[in-house]
Order: sequence, then structure tokens, then C-alpha cells
Amino acid sequence: MTSINAGGAFYRVQNSLNQNSEEVSKSMQRLASGKQNIAPGDRTGSSAVAWGMKAEAASLKIGMQNGTEALQAVEMVNNDLQSLNEIVVRLEELHALGTNGFNTTEDIAALDGEATKLLTEMSRITTSAQWKGNAIIGASANDNDVSFGRNTSALDIKLGSFSLPTNVSGANTITDLATFADKIAAGDTASSDGADAMLLELKTSVDTLSINAGALYNQISNTLSHLGSLNAGYSLDVASKMDVDFAGETTELAKGQILAQAGTAMLAQANAQGQGMLALIQS
Repeated sequence: MTSINAGGAFYRVQNSLNQNSEEVSKSMQRLASGKQNIAPGDRTGSSAVAWGMKAEAASLKIGMQNGTEALQAVEMVNNDLQSLNEIVVRLEELHALGTNGFNTTEDIAALDGEATKLLTEMSRITTSAQWKGNAIIGASANDNDVSFGRNTSALDIKLGSFSLPTNVSGANTITDLATFADKIAAGDTASSDGADAMLLELKTSVDTLSINAGALYNQISNTLSHLGSLNAGYSLDVASKMDVDFAGETTELAKGQILAQAGTAMLAQANAQGQGMLALIQS
């Protein structure tokens, strides 16, 4: 039995053709924009996750910049500590010179003068070990906290305090410094408060700062290395959720274009069915 419903094929083909045309249009937009999500309703859950990760990745990038600055600050302090070590070596030389029994009064005065200047310089160096006006050596707790971005632990960029040996009264005063210099110039080797003991205490203090500075440098470097890997992983994950898959989308576009051509041909066939019914009626 032949009925007017034979024309229904035309509408079904037309609907399929319209749907395919919409998908082809979306594929073209995705390829043109480089983005998976081109409409407000596209993959909203994935977009929310991706934007959250992108925000965290952006925070990590700034954190890495903070870490790089912290690394530079510690490098600056390491250079200062190198100067302190060199001064300690020279003070040991002066002390050895001071043990020479042939030294004249003038010789001892010269040794004393240089030792005094060197000890004063050590205090100046440690006081001036600042980054952008912030003390590193002897800084208060949390003064130099550096954050590395969201979900990371901050580091306190500081070292312990420095002072001249305290086994003479009035620590860190000019009198104390002068006494220390006198002992060095005189070659004093008393076991408890002589130049030997004081120089050993001084060297230990500088060594402690150097070791802690090195540990802090390594800690920052390791943190930056971890953040670099973490940021790369975040960036890859964000790309997988937001950026278009060019190979896959190109395949879908080609498929859609083939279907569009076939649909157009089928639409003509469906339309021909209607023409057949009209010819039958007219006859």
C-alpha cells in the first residue's frame, strides 16, 4: 500500500543532514580555535577541572619565580661566607706569626692591627648579608618565608646568628674584639680562653653557617626541580582537557564531510520519492 507517509523519509534524511552539518561546524570551530570546548555546554565538568588545574599551575609558576629569587639570595650569602672563611684562614696565619718569639713591639702592633680590622670586617659582612633589605644571617623566624605556590610548603630563608667568640667578657663589644685581636697577635695558646680556643670557636661558627647555607640551597634547588616536574604534568593534563585533538578532530571532520555529501545525495533520493507519488496522482 502506498501512502503519503512515503515522504517521511525526506524529513528524516533532512534531520540527519542538519545534525551532521552541526557536528561538521563544531569540528571546524574546534580546529580553528585549537580548543575542545567551543560552546558553554561543551564538557563543562572537564572544563571546571582543567581551569582549576590551570590556576594551580599558574600559582606554581610564580612560586618557581619566588624560589629562583630565594636561590639568588642564598648564593649571595654563600659568597659572603666564602669571605668569612678566607678571613678565618688569615687570622690563623696571624696567630701563627704571633707565636714567633723574635717579634718586636712594632711587629705585634702590626699583627694586632690587621687582626682587629679582620674581626671588624667579619661583623660587617654578616650584618650586611641582606637581600632587598632583609637580613639573612640572624633573621627572625618567619621573616623571610617564601611560598612556592598552592599546595606547597613555604621555606624560611634565613641562617642562624653570628657572633665573635664569647669566652671573654662583654661579647661583641669593641673591647671584646680588641681582646681577641690582642690574643691572636701575641700568639696566646691558653687552653681555655686563648687564641687557639677562640679561633676554633670562630671557625666552628662560620662552618655551621656554611653548612646550613648549603643545605638551604639544596633544599630550594630540590623544591624547584620538583615544581618543574609538577608544573609540566599539570600543563599536560590541562592540555588534554582543553586543547583540541587535531588528529582525532580532523578525522571527525572528514567523516562529517563524507556524511554530508552522502546525506545530500540521499535527500535528493528522498525528494524523488515524493515526486513519484505526485506523478502517480497526476496520471
